[in-house]
Amino acid sequence: MNTAAVSRIAHGELELYNPLSAADLDRAIDLLDLAPGSRALDVACGTGVALRRIATRWEVRGTGYDRDRHLVERGRRAAPAGVELVVADEPPAGPFDLVLCIASSHALGGFPQALERLRELVRPGGHLLLGEGYWRRPPTREYLDALGGATRDELADYGGLLEAARSAGLVALWSCAASEHDWDRYEWTQVLNCERWAAEHAGDPLAEDVRARAALARHRLALTGGRETLGFALLLLRRA
Repeated sequence: MNTAAVSRIAHGELELYNPLSAADLDRAIDLLDLAPGSRALDVACGTGVALRRIATRWEVRGTGYDRDRHLVERGRRAAPAGVELVVADEPPAGPFDLVLCIASSHALGGFPQALERLRELVRPGGHLLLGEGYWRRPPTREYLDALGGATRDELADYGGLLEAARSAGLVALWSCAASEHDWDRYEWTQVLNCERWAAEHAGDPLAEDVRARAALARHRLALTGGRETLGFALLLLRRA
C-alpha cells in the first residue's frame, strides 16, 4: 500500500492532518510571543501549515521538512517570506527558538522517545509546540486492531503525556484538547473523501486501499467507546 498517497486522498483539502481546530492552533500561536528573527523548525511538516501561520503572525525564520515531496511542494506555493520547506528524512541541526511537532512524533522514533530528540533541538529556554495523541480511556484489542494494528504502549493517558514531557526536561505552560466535534469533523471528512475518490477512480490500483481505510474508520467509530478512546492534545512546552 502507498500509505502516503492514501493519506493524501483521505485528508483531501483538510489543512491539518490531525483533529485540532484551526481556532485552537491559532490560540496557541498567539501565545508564543516570539522575538523578531527567531528560528523555528517544523518536524515532518506536511504542507507546513502551522509554520506558515506562525510566520504570518510572528517575524520568524522558519524551516520545515517532510519526506512527502507532494505535500512539501504544495506548501511551498503558499509559503510566506522567511519560510523554507524541504524534502528530508531528518531535521537540520539546531538549536531552535521554537520547534513544532504536531502529530509527527513518529518521524523521530515515536512517543515518548521523540521527546528527548525534540528537547535537543530546542535551545535552553526555548519552546516546543507538541501535538500528540493520548488515551482518553484504555483501548480494547478490537479498537487497536481498527487503528491499523496499534499497540497500547504507543500512547499514554493525558497525565502520562504531561509526565513524559516533564521527564524529558520540558515544562508544560498551556494545553488544549480536540473535542468530540473536532474528532467527528476530522474522521468523517476522511471517510467521505475516501468514498468519493474511490467512486471516481474505480479502476485505480489505490481504490481498494482507499475504500479499506474508510471501512476501518467506520468500524472503529462504531465500536463501544469508539468515539471516546483516542484523544489529541496540543501542548506548549518550554525547555527547562
